[in-house]
Amino acid sequence: MQLIPKIAYPDDEKPKLVLLENLFRDWHQHFANPGSGLDREVADGMVFDGFYPHYFRQNKRILFIGREALEIADLNYLEVLYECYRGKEKRIGNQPLNKHKFHARMIHIAYGIVHDKPLWQDIPYASEIGDTFGMPSGLSFAFMNISKLSNESGGWAADWGLINTAFRLSTEGRNFIQEEIAILDPHIIITMGLGDKITALGRLTNFHASEKTKAYWLDHSGRRALLIDTWHFSAPRKKAVTDYYDPILDAIQRSEAAGHPPLP
Repeated sequence: MQLIPKIAYPDDEKPKLVLLENLFRDWHQHFANPGSGLDREVADGMVFDGFYPHYFRQNKRILFIGREALEIADLNYLEVLYECYRGKEKRIGNQPLNKHKFHARMIHIAYGIVHDKPLWQDIPYASEIGDTFGMPSGLSFAFMNISKLSNESGGWAADWGLINTAFRLSTEGRNFIQEEIAILDPHIIITMGLGDKITALGRLTNFHASEKTKAYWLDHSGRRALLIDTWHFSAPRKKAVTDYYDPILDAIQRSEAAGHPPLP
């Protein structure tokens, strides 16, 4: 089980890694407790995540929240994907990065948000953005899954039984998910098909809704972020521009025009 990715981070971000490491140790102990109901092997295969290098230097800190990792038990999600984004081949499994809906869409949407909302066709290929991803002059963002247990079924369909178990254990008594969000301290959170589980992320106030997205102010740990809830990024028959990019940018623009209301 790897708590922190073996990636080069700037010195000013290392204290955040220490906070995450301490949180993840407690999280694992909670999962590995005999009373949790999890097999020890499953608990020890937890997949941890967090932020890529230079995330805290971005003009807008974006946190994506997905469901679960697939077949990477006992590894660190960020370390695995960092190599896929930055490496020479730029592939996710046997699929080129540019054709992988989930990851290419994340990269494109994050790039658009932090680069003053260009037209979709003006955003570089994900492979090109990957050349400087996590570098001082490049794109970075944070990513976490709502479940820290790896789906080892060999299929692409979400294992909702496993997700629900991990979610319950992560929010009963101590809300580890909220604590991770507090450390990452995002300006914008984009959730992907989490349903009513978003209510566990913090106090939600409805802000804006469209046919494609729902936007909320999320209050957590004395902070406020804009939360945009949308479909899973690999959902079939969804269009990158009309179903994701444009509605997400619209919600952000509305929030910027409104300004953040004061915390209660």
